[in-house]
Amino acid sequence: MVFKKAGYTEDDYLKRAIRGERIGLEYLVQTYQSMAYTIAIRIVKNSEDAEEVVQDSFLKAFKYLSDFRGASKFSTWLYRIVYHTALSKIQRVVLLTSVLDESTQYITDTNEKNDPWLGLVNADRQKYIGRAIDQLKEDDRVVITLHYIAEKSITEISEITGLGRSAIKMRLLRGRHQLEVLLKRLLIKEFKEL
Repeated sequence: MVFKKAGYTEDDYLKRAIRGERIGLEYLVQTYQSMAYTIAIRIVKNSEDAEEVVQDSFLKAFKYLSDFRGASKFSTWLYRIVYHTALSKIQRVVLLTSVLDESTQYITDTNEKNDPWLGLVNADRQKYIGRAIDQLKEDDRVVITLHYIAEKSITEISEITGLGRSAIKMRLLRGRHQLEVLLKRLLIKEFKEL
């Protein structure tokens, strides 16, 4: 579809998209899809995941389009959604991979020691940690995941997120404290259900 011939400006298309008009939504997808994919692929490093991130990002953007106030460019707003959606995707993939890798390692360790109880205990531990991480605020969850699961340094996290080192340290501190509280809550709940 050729949008330039229609004589509308980007703001016109944006207003039409906010009203839910198909032509406005199509314009936004066609205009920003390529760069959104570029951002996503650099973060998730997998084309299928990047496509999923882009699709999810546009769905989120369209869902909250009426909240867009124009304080920044639409592209900046959208790319921030892409960035956070991609980081959430990494978190899920890294966590799943980590749990699977560790579960496999626990099974191996358990077989070597002939102690099946140990494998169950460690698998439960991973389950509760994963649940607790999922309950953190998004910004804390991303920093905790990048630092402890993806094993990124504070400097690397700063490069990925654009946050300052002190902000990252504060989020790590806050995230660890929240994890402690959440894990206690989850374990108490589990204990009561026994």
